[in-house]
Amino acid sequence: MQMIDKFGELERIFGTRKPIIGMVHLAPLPGSPRYDGMSMQEITDLALVDARMLKEAGVDGAIVENFGDVMFYKRVPAETIAAMTYVAANIAREVPGLTLGMCVLQSDAIAGMAIANTVGAKFIRVPYYTETYVVDAGLMDSIAAETLRYRKFLNADVKIFADVHIKHGYPLSQRPIGEAAADAEHRGLADAILVTGIATGAQTKADDVKEVKESVKATPVFVASGVDEKNLPLYKKYADGAILGTHIKVNEDTEAPIDPKKLSAFMKVARTIWPK
Repeated sequence: MQMIDKFGELERIFGTRKPIIGMVHLAPLPGSPRYDGMSMQEITDLALVDARMLKEAGVDGAIVENFGDVMFYKRVPAETIAAMTYVAANIAREVPGLTLGMCVLQSDAIAGMAIANTVGAKFIRVPYYTETYVVDAGLMDSIAAETLRYRKFLNADVKIFADVHIKHGYPLSQRPIGEAAADAEHRGLADAILVTGIATGAQTKADDVKEVKESVKATPVFVASGVDEKNLPLYKKYADGAILGTHIKVNEDTEAPIDPKKLSAFMKVARTIWPK
């Protein structure tokens, strides 16, 4: 069986082996508890502002996520899939050259894969991919086997970026993060492994990134929460990329718009540490 060069695939998708990925956090979508009647065009326009800002700043990719939909379903309904497809398709058309990914919360990798395949997004983020976790929505079981088979069914060119010991989740196995990452690589066949802090915007422990990197030899590792220009140097040796969200928002409010000054300051440091 031919081995996939996952680092080469990262470069093919993003144009670099050390990508910086931003977040496009969507406003509450139709059917969600906090939806207030905003039209899909208005929701899309807000998303386009952030996506264009990320592209102009030199960010390599963006994850479209239904962050405003709390409390999250384990599997999303049809109206959420339709809304996210609408927004992502508009971003793909209006912001060419920005590599897109999808993250459908709580952790609906099947919906994410379907949307990504439809709009031409190149990867999905799956918060609960392997293992069983206790979360605020109850128990989240592994979705790896189903996701891999669904990708094969669609013949989709969509990579799977899998979190391990994800923020806001508590794995039942209680084993070291490196062991969880090794299973996500070898059994879950993840294309990249993501490491986070304990909550949205919380700084990721550099030791966790190190442990995961030493446990997965053939899979890129991303630092995926709490990254800013001050702590980014801590991850230089072990991280193969970073996901940027809360820090670059106005008042560091995850649901606020992106602050262009904060984004520019981060990217200036990032390109010094991880040049293209």
